[in-house]
Amino acid sequence: MKILIKRDALKRAVSSVVGVVDRKQTMPILGHILLENNNESLKLTATNLEVQISSTANIVETDDFESVAVSGRKFYEITRSLDSKEIELTIAKGQLVIKANDSSYKISTLPGTDFPLFENSDTVEKVKISQEKLLTLFNKTHFSMAQQDVRFYLNGLLLETEPNKIKAIATDGHRLAASETSIEKKQTNKTSSIVPRKAILELIRLLDNKDDVRAEIGSNSIRFTFNDLCFITKLIDGKFPDYNRVIPTNTEINIQLNSLAFKPSLQRVSILANEKFKGIRLETTGDSLELSSENPEQEQANESIPLQEKAKKIVVGFNVGYLIDAVSSCEGNAVCLSLNDENSSALITSPEDKDTKYVVMPMRL
Repeated sequence: MKILIKRDALKRAVSSVVGVVDRKQTMPILGHILLENNNESLKLTATNLEVQISSTANIVETDDFESVAVSGRKFYEITRSLDSKEIELTIAKGQLVIKANDSSYKISTLPGTDFPLFENSDTVEKVKISQEKLLTLFNKTHFSMAQQDVRFYLNGLLLETEPNKIKAIATDGHRLAASETSIEKKQTNKTSSIVPRKAILELIRLLDNKDDVRAEIGSNSIRFTFNDLCFITKLIDGKFPDYNRVIPTNTEINIQLNSLAFKPSLQRVSILANEKFKGIRLETTGDSLELSSENPEQEQANESIPLQEKAKKIVVGFNVGYLIDAVSSCEGNAVCLSLNDENSSALITSPEDKDTKYVVMPMRL
């Protein structure tokens, strides 16, 4: 029972799936990668019971090869470190033997039949989108997802499909990011799915700018197919907040800023902000915006940025990290900070990207 395979192809396949190998294993099998012989290719699958990723690598030569599960981390480290052009995989006495040039490794296996593969799910809608567009959508919004929030539906990203467009929305209760992009399919059914945080971060790692992604949206899972990968994630079962209600409209104060000046100023002022709360003060003084911060050690930072247009006087506090994330994700060199008063949330937009909006709640200083 032997397989001969190109080292680069195997390394690429293992690297694609190893990200979901469970390090804190609730079940020993979750620390493993399933190896299956598909005649002309070797199929590798890993799962953490929330996300399942499968990748394939073309086989040079093979005979009968039974399905086995091997330690994901060990298999990854070994295949990554070998420098031969081809690798030979053999199963003998319950072990996987890995040979390359003068190197030989034996690692334990578990029966492939014990591996918890996902069952096929129903498909409500199918969507095709370029990897570049989907990756951009995720990059513009993922940082606003919550982490381990008791409101479990916030620990993910809301994906909505509508005729001719797809939207991504994320919020942790203190800030919100919303972006949308066009898709070719005009007769798209309206769907709403909350994709877990771990799945979004893995997709960001795996997506590139090549070819298209085919998404099959089901009632409790989504399947993404791209490159040589099949990426399946379960969905979070919950009701996402009505995000349209928190996006400010008809704002009275609109501050036009050059992001090339605003972002570095935010970064500098953040140095002396309270390490726990990260609060900074913004104050408009007619033709300039004053940024300031201080900490319990009575250290202070002050910056002044000229405004392109005079703005109504206002003093308001924000988490500086939230502002930096939003401004960093805005396209172009211009940003607009819009709000009604010192107690209202701020809307951050870019004139060059009207399909993306960021909302940041104020904080008391």
